[in-house]
Amino acid sequence: MTDDSARPTGPEDFIAELNAFYESCNRPPYRKLAETSEHLGELYGRRGLPVLSATAVFEVLAGRRKRVPTSAWVASFILCCQRRAWETGVRSSDPGISTLPHWQSRLRAAQGPPSAPPSAPPPDATETGGPPGLIPEPRVAGTVPAPEAPRGRDFDRAADGPGAPGATVPVRLTVSQRAAVADYGEHGRELVERAAEGDADAVYRVAVLIGTDSTRGPEAVALLIEAAAGEHPQALDLLDASPNGLDHHQAAQHAFRLGEAAAGAGAPATALAYYKAAVGGGLLDAAFKITEILQGTGAALADPSWFAPAGGPEGA
Repeated sequence: MTDDSARPTGPEDFIAELNAFYESCNRPPYRKLAETSEHLGELYGRRGLPVLSATAVFEVLAGRRKRVPTSAWVASFILCCQRRAWETGVRSSDPGISTLPHWQSRLRAAQGPPSAPPSAPPPDATETGGPPGLIPEPRVAGTVPAPEAPRGRDFDRAADGPGAPGATVPVRLTVSQRAAVADYGEHGRELVERAAEGDADAVYRVAVLIGTDSTRGPEAVALLIEAAAGEHPQALDLLDASPNGLDHHQAAQHAFRLGEAAAGAGAPATALAYYKAAVGGGLLDAAFKITEILQGTGAALADPSWFAPAGGPEGA
């Protein structure tokens, strides 16, 4: 590969290059990259490379980070993308660490101003405590490493309060969005309030409810991105499952699972809200769940609208 490190570049250009490389590897799911990164030591003999998180990969590629990623992170990302591309047949071979010098030179160009004098050669591993051949991470006073994505969480938190698994900035829903979510009853109205407080889980749930409507995919994607910024793992899963725009059937699957969790937690009214959304997204199995709940609760929760897809005519 040609060494073009002298070509003027900046952080935005470098992130664009990372995105182009990611696209050339057929956009491997973020969580697959995270899984692959756990085995880089045994695959390439490179110790000390960081394990990627799906959240961090998303934020870097989306340009949400204020600084360019560290050299070690870039090395992990490149190796993981190449590996997944080879494993899935997108590339005929895995070039391994041979591509890292190119990417490290591109990163050096992005880290400093074009007019900066050449820097001294990077110290070896014995001086930095890191793997050889990598650029030491610039240290800026008052900064801390970005948190890794949480692992092993249950899919649903039907009984949990606001604030977990993460917080994001308060989300201003449109009048139409608030009305659509409030139509799901008390739980929907609670979600609107929690989303306005910056609760990432509430934002994710609002996105799921809205996303089951096939006409509102772009709105749901924007909300999922906000939830992902708050390190919500299921928001990232849903974005991963629909890389070319939200599939309302995928949103319906998430709504169904949220309904199952709520039913298991003894919250039938909440379960009904998610099952109704799942039916609206075309998952008709959820209609049977609605029937089961109404048969078990008698007339207390009976409402003909539960049998109609959200926003559709009764009985449709």
